[in-house]
Amino acid sequence: MLRVVLAIVYAASLHDGCKRPLIAFVLAVLFDYVDGPLARRAGPPTRYGTLLDSGADVVFVLVAAGAGAASGRLSWLVPIAIAAAATPYLVATLRRVRAHDPSPRAYSAVGHAAGVCNYALAGLLAGSVALPSPSWPALLAGASGVVVFLNMTAVLQRLRR
Repeated sequence: MLRVVLAIVYAASLHDGCKRPLIAFVLAVLFDYVDGPLARRAGPPTRYGTLLDSGADVVFVLVAAGAGAASGRLSWLVPIAIAAAATPYLVATLRRVRAHDPSPRAYSAVGHAAGVCNYALAGLLAGSVALPSPSWPALLAGASGVVVFLNMTAVLQRLRR
């Protein structure tokens, strides 16, 4: 749940020269990295732990992308593509959780790559705010294209199943 709070901090402070989005991004990545091993040490996985973890990831990257689009730094296609890919993924994961599937995460290689790139774009966006430079718009545009492509490929792949 801390990643959800960090998403709000990230979005609320997304203005030139502010370091808070970069700090929120680093903390979100750090907590995402350590929460799985900590949860496994605490005991067997809960029915909804996987769903909550995935949901927190989606909230963070979607709020970051939405804030980036609202600020004019990213195209609105980015949060739309992320939402389009995340919705069927979360629905499939929820179905698997409810069915007591031993592997509830609705994993796909393309979807995983999209998720990693979604986080990377949030980091680039935070960097562009914390360390303004004329080279950021081109880099953000290129990274946005990759994110849109991967997320839409994940949607098409899931629809084909």
